Amino acid sequence: MRRIVADGRYNLIFAPHQRLVEKAPEVADLMREIGGLPHVHCDIDGFAMVDGSYTGVADVYLGDTSSQVIEFLMRPRPCVFLNAGGAAWKGDPNYAMWACGEVVDDVADVVGALDRAALLHAEYAAVQAAFAGESLGAVEGGAARAAAEIVRVLETTPSR
Repeated sequence: MRRIVADGRYNLIFAPHQRLVEKAPEVADLMREIGGLPHVHCDIDGFAMVDGSYTGVADVYLGDTSSQVIEFLMRPRPCVFLNAGGAAWKGDPNYAMWACGEVVDDVADVVGALDRAALLHAEYAAVQAAFAGESLGAVEGGAARAAAEIVRVLETTPSR
């Protein structure tokens, strides 16, 4: 995060999983350090962490193995994955989402990977769409199906 912040070319939403802060208090220290900068937004417990706000507005996903990747890929966009732990990820189904973008093994390469993300996206777009489709099922027409179900329940519920 410090490398991205120091680079200064990217707006950053830093919204780590709450459990990470519980297990690594230095994350909260980092949030206090960078959170007041004009191009950085930090959140650890806001509703936007779970309502899709951040995944909806982000141009690039940067992270590891989060379910938020699936939400982000409802509209395929560039992804960069961090392999900070040195996982042997290729062929491991727990890391299947990493086929959707560049995987960075060295944090020194993060800013370069962000720089390349939009340029490389065409190589990953079809894989992303397939991954999201397999993970989410059909999402087209979801709002209409939900509205129809609400109307159906309202019509079949006896009035009081």
